Amino acid sequence: MNGLIDFINRNYIDGIINDTSYNHIDMVTYALVLFAGVYAVLKLLNKLSVSINEEFVLATVPYVFMGSVFRVIEDADLFKPPVKYLFITPLIYFVIFAVCFTVLLLARYLERTGRIKNYIPVYRGAGIILSIAGIIVLVYNSYSWNFDILVYSLVPAVGLTGIISKMSPVIKMVYLRSRVYSFVIFSFLLDSFTTYIGVDLLGYTNKHPFSILLASIFGTGFILVPLSLILVMLIILLLEKDSKGDRNEDEKYMTILTLIVLGLSMGARNLLAIALGV
Repeated sequence: MNGLIDFINRNYIDGIINDTSYNHIDMVTYALVLFAGVYAVLKLLNKLSVSINEEFVLATVPYVFMGSVFRVIEDADLFKPPVKYLFITPLIYFVIFAVCFTVLLLARYLERTGRIKNYIPVYRGAGIILSIAGIIVLVYNSYSWNFDILVYSLVPAVGLTGIISKMSPVIKMVYLRSRVYSFVIFSFLLDSFTTYIGVDLLGYTNKHPFSILLASIFGTGFILVPLSLILVMLIILLLEKDSKGDRNEDEKYMTILTLIVLGLSMGARNLLAIALGV
């Protein structure tokens, strides 16, 4: 029993308490939890008759960004133990989901009782308000600014996403012009650019073993930009092929939302932390 407790403490608890880099064991565990969680949420939303479509995915994006904002608030040591542990991966995902799901249920209730016509604007708006509130807290408590990161990461991520959208007919992937796929590509590019700039140029620490390995092999974190772009393009291609002729697109859009969560949560966190000097 003592051996099991020591194993859990060493591979899971210590990483949360000390906010250290991930190891191979907790990375695999969190990946399995993610897949199980996505499946469970999909079934739950189906039972609640919530349509998982492009509109729903885009309305949920503010909550993904909100998670990044509050993760940076924790990075800035504005939360104290034990509250701060709730805003460290993986616990923060459960916290943000609880907030997101509570607002969703409330918005759906208001729609069903006739108080509002459509729950989506209320659901989306609450996420935007919470995100803005978090940014205000960060700005108020920040004394160092580095807005060059906006030029060197945000601009190229947006620009390259736009180029891919324009070239999509040439590579016979016109569906890349959809808002959700564009956002997926942008999210992964933002994560890659900010990781490269933060680690290689500004001295930040990369906590993901796979990214660290790639950077050590190629001698630079910039390799993450083309590799992440190729990876996300392949995933989208497979997703489109798999979804052809399928009347129920809930799984497709749930996968798209998961991709946005994986890319934007890290990319936005990096961007905010560097821009505000956290």
